[in-house]
Amino acid sequence: MRRFRFPYKHISARLDSMRLRYSLLPAALAVFPPPPSMGWMQLSISASRQSSTLASAVSVKALKATVNTLDELAPALMQKDETPIARGTVVANFPGGFAAIKLDDGNDEATSTAPEVIDLTNSAAAVAAAKAAASGSGCSYGDLQGKRVQFSHGSSGVVVCHRPPIAFVLAADESSAEHMESAHIFRDMANVSVFGEACIVDCFGKAIESAVKEGSMERPIFAPIPQVKDIALINSPMLTGTTMIDSLAPIGRGQNMLFVTSDRKSAQGYAMDLVRTQLRNGGSTKCVYAITDGQENILQQLEKHDIADKVTVIVPNSRSGKSETAQAAEAVTMAGTACAIGEAFALEEGAHSLVIIDTIDQHKKLWDATTRTLVDVFGVEAVVEGDRNGGASSEMRSFYSSLIQRSAQYKASRGGGSVTLLLLTTVPEPSTDENTVYDESLFEGSPAKILERINLLTKRGIPLTAANLRKIDIPIPSTAEGARRFALQHVDDLISMSDGQIWMDDRLKGKQEPPLDPQRSVTRIGIGADTDSRADAPALRRVVEGLRLDLSQAANMDGAETTAASKKQIQRQQSLILAMYQKPGSGGRRLSESCVALLAAYNGFLTEFIEKGAVSGSTAGLQLMEDLLRYVGTKETKCMDEIDQSMDLSEESRVKLAKAIESFFDNKI
Repeated sequence: MRRFRFPYKHISARLDSMRLRYSLLPAALAVFPPPPSMGWMQLSISASRQSSTLASAVSVKALKATVNTLDELAPALMQKDETPIARGTVVANFPGGFAAIKLDDGNDEATSTAPEVIDLTNSAAAVAAAKAAASGSGCSYGDLQGKRVQFSHGSSGVVVCHRPPIAFVLAADESSAEHMESAHIFRDMANVSVFGEACIVDCFGKAIESAVKEGSMERPIFAPIPQVKDIALINSPMLTGTTMIDSLAPIGRGQNMLFVTSDRKSAQGYAMDLVRTQLRNGGSTKCVYAITDGQENILQQLEKHDIADKVTVIVPNSRSGKSETAQAAEAVTMAGTACAIGEAFALEEGAHSLVIIDTIDQHKKLWDATTRTLVDVFGVEAVVEGDRNGGASSEMRSFYSSLIQRSAQYKASRGGGSVTLLLLTTVPEPSTDENTVYDESLFEGSPAKILERINLLTKRGIPLTAANLRKIDIPIPSTAEGARRFALQHVDDLISMSDGQIWMDDRLKGKQEPPLDPQRSVTRIGIGADTDSRADAPALRRVVEGLRLDLSQAANMDGAETTAASKKQIQRQQSLILAMYQKPGSGGRRLSESCVALLAAYNGFLTEFIEKGAVSGSTAGLQLMEDLLRYVGTKETKCMDEIDQSMDLSEESRVKLAKAIESFFDNKI
């Protein structure tokens, strides 16, 4: 039996995290009364989500002395609260330990009718109302996601998704589909053990190939999102080490950020640079990486960079014969476990944690599978129109928000730690044949505005190629492009729930690295003059003011008449793209190095070398920037260290860096 390790000053939080309800303590003291000779004090334990407060006269010393006894007593006491809050029958099985449970409301006539989900609005209140209406039974158990489940054959599990009146459950062990017949759902949440040291675990937190057997903390896999009263403003950056991202779409500590790309391997490289940046020079950030599939590449990278013992990695279990739906359910559980681990570090230790989910694509697969199950069991009227058409209903938004909004910068009263969440999601690549000419008849049935544009292009003799159609935002008439449009719409729905997004555009590949789209990539933390919240580093803010506008203006000059002004704008763009060029997996730059690179571009020192062939991505360009950063780093070591430590750039430091940069280029000429 593992000892419950909690200091008395955190007794309330620890009792809750160990699944010992507030009622257990007086019961334990009644059975094992403390010695009367000890001093007494009043200890109040507030029940979470309850309005009442339980007060017990307890000796601090007696309480600490009773902790060991609670180890043995807890299982017996918890058995008294084993009354299920919901029961149900398995109506669908998916190989790999995943099942759909139709909840029993005690009324056979009521359960035979199809549930009605009302899609009123995207508000949380409407989601709750829809779920209540769908249950059709008056049951008050609410949203069951994250609740502990016991199958009739003895296997345990967790509710991964609840779509009344069906709960979708992932078993904690490898269960045969034919054994899953019925299940009980309990009030308490399924927890994950959190290890104090980095290791590799599965979706239920079980250590894989590790000497560590017991976790020092526990946390619900699907814990509720942080409450407003517990979180503070985001006002410090989590530097990624990628100059372009830190300048155009910075990530604030405690923020959630989407990473949208069609090239997952490249995205993983930038995610690894983010991890390495956090761990550079003994960084104390706790890093958690959930890999939904293809973990070999990430594990190899961690070993290669000698940080495998500093990152907690969540990987799929080794079950064979898993269906795609079971894999998706496991991936959703992995994401919840990764957040739980990050939250435990933040709340229990007051640490800053970085949680990377690679990727959240499986969430959509699971949601679509649950929709199909509802239709199979109850008919098409069982789901709202938005879900029938693959759109974003209020239920679906609630499902995603339960993950996306688990990031937070906690107040000092909650330990002052933070959970920063990076969510990778992929979209299909665009059609590679830009010169294919489409026939006008393929656009029949399109909206009137699109038909008007098509007719205008045809009258002017402009071919209906993919390249020309994209320029005026006309959908390309192909199955692949249809799937891409659908995926992009889904990403737009996710963006509306997030704090920002980093968007990689395939059209920019070969022109810049990373191929970040400045127009689509944005951080919504700190926008507006009425907030002190900021996600960017002050040092970069002082250097890159106007960067987005400079890049946008130059991009719009494609094909324009060449003038002195336009030439200067394009030269600045080329200099900035060269200064920010970084390959994925290169390790990331220090903040001071990003400042030096951008100062060199803005001060015009790179233009002459670009004209000589040292362009972005070229060997000469890479060598030029590498030599520049090494030279300035050696010449102004103290100044560079000061920037990295303070994250700010004083006027004195700016002058020193400018002189060092000028000195470097004087020697190059």
